[in-house]
Amino acid sequence: MPSKNENPQDVVELTSSDDEDNVAAGATRPQVNAPASKATTQQNVQSAAAIASSPPVNEAPESRSFWKAGTYAANITIKSTPVQGSLEHARVHPKFLHSNATSHKWAFGAIAELLDNAVDEVQNGATFVKVDRVNIMKDNSPALVFLDDGGGMDPESLRKCMSLGYSTKKANKTIGQYGNGFKTSTMRLGADVIVFSRATHESKATQSIGLLSYTYLRKTGQDDVIVPMIDFDISGHWAEPIIYSSQDDWSFNLKTILEWSPFASKSELLQQFEDIGPHGTKVIIYNLWMNDEGVYELSFDDDEKDICLRDEANSGSLKKLPKKVLERQSHISYRIRYSLRAYASMLYLGKFDNFKIILRGKPIQQFHIADELKFPKVISYRPQVSAPLKDATAETTIGFIKEAPALSVSGFNVYHKNRLIRPFWKVTGDGSLKGNGVVGVLEANFIEPTHDKQDFERSTLFVRLESKLKQMTLEYWKAYYHLIGHQLPASSTYNMESGGSVLSPVGHGPDMQKQPADQHKLGLASNFQEDMHLDVPGVARQGNVMHNLENGKPAVQPIIGIAEGHDNDGTPEGHPVTISADQICEENIQLFIKCEEHLQRETEINQLIELLEKEVTQAKLKCAKLSAYVEARKKQKTMEQ
Repeated sequence: MPSKNENPQDVVELTSSDDEDNVAAGATRPQVNAPASKATTQQNVQSAAAIASSPPVNEAPESRSFWKAGTYAANITIKSTPVQGSLEHARVHPKFLHSNATSHKWAFGAIAELLDNAVDEVQNGATFVKVDRVNIMKDNSPALVFLDDGGGMDPESLRKCMSLGYSTKKANKTIGQYGNGFKTSTMRLGADVIVFSRATHESKATQSIGLLSYTYLRKTGQDDVIVPMIDFDISGHWAEPIIYSSQDDWSFNLKTILEWSPFASKSELLQQFEDIGPHGTKVIIYNLWMNDEGVYELSFDDDEKDICLRDEANSGSLKKLPKKVLERQSHISYRIRYSLRAYASMLYLGKFDNFKIILRGKPIQQFHIADELKFPKVISYRPQVSAPLKDATAETTIGFIKEAPALSVSGFNVYHKNRLIRPFWKVTGDGSLKGNGVVGVLEANFIEPTHDKQDFERSTLFVRLESKLKQMTLEYWKAYYHLIGHQLPASSTYNMESGGSVLSPVGHGPDMQKQPADQHKLGLASNFQEDMHLDVPGVARQGNVMHNLENGKPAVQPIIGIAEGHDNDGTPEGHPVTISADQICEENIQLFIKCEEHLQRETEINQLIELLEKEVTQAKLKCAKLSAYVEARKKQKTMEQ
């Protein structure tokens, strides 16, 4: 049977663009295959010939650690002479694949990107995504597999997927939007990835194979990212190769894929489509990265129904640990650090109706911590946002975890467009009793996540949200702490009864609560410290500061506070007055909120002034028109007389 000849190129050179289809759940897109010019075809043939003729590079043994894999010497530079009348294109060096993937500091963040692609395909009929481990036949090494039954990708869509920054996803309907997730996530997990996708578009059924291999690019010394691809037309009874330029080019792409992929023959490649069905996508990530000790970063042996982060799991070993520590490490706020099953169970806020995430043969049960909170309360927060998001409101569910007060776990689980961005984000001070056991859940679509979707951009809206969540936590804890057995220390009780005000430090609440860098990832570090209440040295009242300044005494008071006479609020002589860090932070939050309210009021007043000025201007114009009309009538009457 003769092969079908069509126009698009065979060898895809990865360049930047502004759109992308998803993968591990690619959606079918309209095929936009413009006929290739003679110059383009000739240039592609030259490029393919250059690749075929490039010998392996003699370089030092490659590093299997992800954080060291970007360092290698590219000894060969392949230069193709542009065909007369054609234009050069911007090149993307293979090292960029690695540096681009370093945006994922956490391997589970990379896996979540691929799960997001599958969830986005629910709108195209996807009902599952399977995540599993397979063994590579060539060397018996482990590989990570993602398989979904979404719409799949036709040849054009797969080429867009392999390009940088190409995304046709609608930002208001899907999780992905930057067109970079597939490249960063796959390259973060392993050195190589091969994609199989089957789709039907305009009554034409196709299946495509694409190889993005960092190993191939390094060892052949490429100075541009080359992605071999082959396509088949399966509308008939058998798979017919789709030829874009020549049979030799198609054969060269197939040869390159077989040489650098886990599969040794064309028949083995085609067997990978058997479990895809009429439409869907399979992603196989192989040559998985190792840690500095030369052991695979992902552990498949600790639990046959789970995938674990080896270093995190080892640091949380359950041997010979105190009972209280064991209880903390058994809580989901700790387990999401190393267990993919635990992390994925909280990854999406909305409950799936007809979709499953199947991890190593066992469906993941979604876990919604808001359903297990004691004394839950729903608080609405309306941020000050721009006109397009004017009606944005964040409904925050807040309450005590069911294990409180035994466990000192606290923090907010903040989602963006259904996707968990910051789990157990602790907004109160470290070591503070206030807020212990208080957990919240909210969806904040009015702030933007970072590209790795593990944090939010530090915008003004983010700072305001942080201050609001601190206020929520403290107010809720004050109202309900006694219901679960918490008791305030004597010093805090005394301060609450005395009602004395203090001079708050300069600055806003968020600046007072700097979190350690390691807590920035998951917001978990402070949740596993021993409960303790730290009081800071007392701050002199304003009247005493002025009095001391007038008498030549230093303004800074001793730690014990006021020791002479009586203060204006009746504090007994010599009684030590301490002010807790929580009180200072709380007052800062209140001042910050008042400041925001005044700014909002000022904005409203300015808008009212502008509106009134416009009305005055319009009234003046009307008066001028009426005056002119009256004068004209007077002149007309005078002339008639």
